[in-house]
Amino acid sequence: MWGNFQKLLDVVKLSLKLRAKRHEFISSNIANVDTPGYRRKDLPFEKIMESYLEKERFLKISHPKHFIKREHTLEDWTKEFSPQTLGTPNNVSLEEEMANLMENQLLYESTLQALSKELERLKEIITEGGR
Repeated sequence: MWGNFQKLLDVVKLSLKLRAKRHEFISSNIANVDTPGYRRKDLPFEKIMESYLEKERFLKISHPKHFIKREHTLEDWTKEFSPQTLGTPNNVSLEEEMANLMENQLLYESTLQALSKELERLKEIITEGGR
């Protein structure tokens, strides 16, 4: 059970870090909406998560001492998928960026809510298990 919970925490941690980093890019796009020559930037959240989950799937081991799995950092994943510069110069749409910001914020908050529910479930298991 703890192994599955740790995997869940790892995925949630990466998801929250990526959402926070994407928030930075979107905020930068909004701040530079009128900057001549500025090009819109974004972080491919879905591609990074797919890559992470695919790599984790292939790193399953039958015994913990077969090899040591190194921990991945946000930098590891964003190096592979550096921020994308999209379109042509001055391609920032304020309305589109505000919608992206709202969507990203809602997804960040829903991830936190899911984590909170999982922690509550774990707390209940521990509490009930001690009785």
